[in-house]
Amino acid sequence: MNIDLPILVGELVILRPLNFKNDYIAWFNVEQDERMHTWVGNQKPTSPEEVKKYLYGLYPQYFMIWMIVEKKTGNVIGMMRISHPERKGEKLVAGDSQRLHSNYWRKGYMKESRKLIYDYVFTCLKVDVLYADVWEGNINSSKSLDAAGYQLIHIKSEYFKKKVNFVVILHTYKI
Repeated sequence: MNIDLPILVGELVILRPLNFKNDYIAWFNVEQDERMHTWVGNQKPTSPEEVKKYLYGLYPQYFMIWMIVEKKTGNVIGMMRISHPERKGEKLVAGDSQRLHSNYWRKGYMKESRKLIYDYVFTCLKVDVLYADVWEGNINSSKSLDAAGYQLIHIKSEYFKKKVNFVVILHTYKI
């Protein structure tokens, strides 16, 4: 699915499509935040080149990607990813995932980013259902999803392939 992604503007943030020229450097800097990796399966990247490989190679196969830019400074502070919508029965569904540097947690940046993305996804793309997963114990993300209107629909244990003998309890939500 090839969609020209719009720029979405709020009071605190600008969500703009991934820039294939230099966003990998800005994203590498964001991903140096250790706290951001506590509740996700990936490790802190060791080089901008490592980020370039997944940001421009792997991610676009699965996601529409917006960089979260702090409006006041123009700095990249996070990322919103929506999986390419797929037809499942009579519903058009997509997945929702995001990352935000911990300096911006609990300050309204993610709330505003979600509102902008959800307005676009539901109004323009006509998605019927969004899904998101949260690891057990990630209370802040669970609360954030609850506040965004998500409802818990499923809990399961899943082996996580990137780490040997690592099982995570996934809480799956839908909105």
